[in-house]
Amino acid sequence: MTDPQPDHNEIVVQSTELRDQGVVLPAVAYRPTGRGAHPGVVVAPGGLAVGVLDAYRWAGERLALAGYLALVPTYRAASPYDDVADLTLALDWLEREADVDEARLSLLGHSRGGIAALRAAAIDARVRAVIAIAPVVDTAQYVRSVADFAPSARDGIVQFMGGTPEEIPDRYASVRVLGLVERIPQPVLLIHGTADMRVPLEHSLWLERALREVGNERVRLEVVNGMGHFLELTTLGYQFERVTDLVTTWLGDVLG
Repeated sequence: MTDPQPDHNEIVVQSTELRDQGVVLPAVAYRPTGRGAHPGVVVAPGGLAVGVLDAYRWAGERLALAGYLALVPTYRAASPYDDVADLTLALDWLEREADVDEARLSLLGHSRGGIAALRAAAIDARVRAVIAIAPVVDTAQYVRSVADFAPSARDGIVQFMGGTPEEIPDRYASVRVLGLVERIPQPVLLIHGTADMRVPLEHSLWLERALREVGNERVRLEVVNGMGHFLELTTLGYQFERVTDLVTTWLGDVLG
């Protein structure tokens, strides 16, 4: 662990590591400098590798400026099967911090991270709220649907999963968010762009409907017109501020 270094007048950026039985995961914490116990947020990265910490600096900085202690971890593997265990380590780290309110822990994930955040919320009662940005909620369906028009995307996910849905159906079932909706009672915020060419908006629409059908009335879907998978909005640039404002306003409502 390195010593915290000031990054802005209002926040401190700290490189750290998450450790458990030989697993060592680099992570970065974005810490507000104000006094008192802050809500804690784990920011689960997207991507098909182990996560690029700096790629989610936009979220960590803005969350810290809004008064949240944000922790961005990496994953132990390029495949998704241990992602929930890795987010559990991140929650453990936040829970041990003296300036974190352990009664106000949440998960925010983008793409792969959105899947991991929803899966973790289904098994960890410490998670009081979950935000998923452009998650795939049925990976087997996704692979089959993109096979014809985006074969490279299909091949990437098959490699990521370690085989096709026909070859390893149980593994696909283990990361199928739609199969977990009855175990996600927490408030859920879904954010998706209409111009997402990687994960169709339908995935968030399916999840919103499925959560409501099992009685979760605390689900909210924010659709951003024209936004792509990486939060890009044509010539208007990346919508980091807009998305973070949606997140912090919603968290303020559901966490207090």
